[in-house]
Amino acid sequence: MKIHTSQPYEALVEAAAGDVHEPAANTAAVVTYAAVAGKRHAITGVYWSYDGAPTGGNLIIEDGSGTTVFSIDITAAGPGYIIFPLAKAGSINTALIVTLAAAGASVTGKVSVMNHWIE
Repeated sequence: MKIHTSQPYEALVEAAAGDVHEPAANTAAVVTYAAVAGKRHAITGVYWSYDGAPTGGNLIIEDGSGTTVFSIDITAAGPGYIIFPLAKAGSINTALIVTLAAAGASVTGKVSVMNHWIE
């Protein structure tokens, strides 16, 4: 990941394969950014989709200390997204974990993180 300016909201952030997870059906889609010493992870949003009606659909963002910084239930199939105008950030020296819950025996979920950077 490269940030081309020092201002996150005007920065160009290169896309990375680690920003997306597309697992098999009935498996949680998880994007994890490992802890970086003296730094924290920040994102500006998350896209998700379920290819069928989810059972127990949920999107949660946690920092590596086990603290939930965002959680929302998802009750319908199809794509969705959430944008954080002021960015969501984890704690310093911790991982940032984005999880789209497993949603049923034949339902596949995908999660993509928007604009991830380290500060």
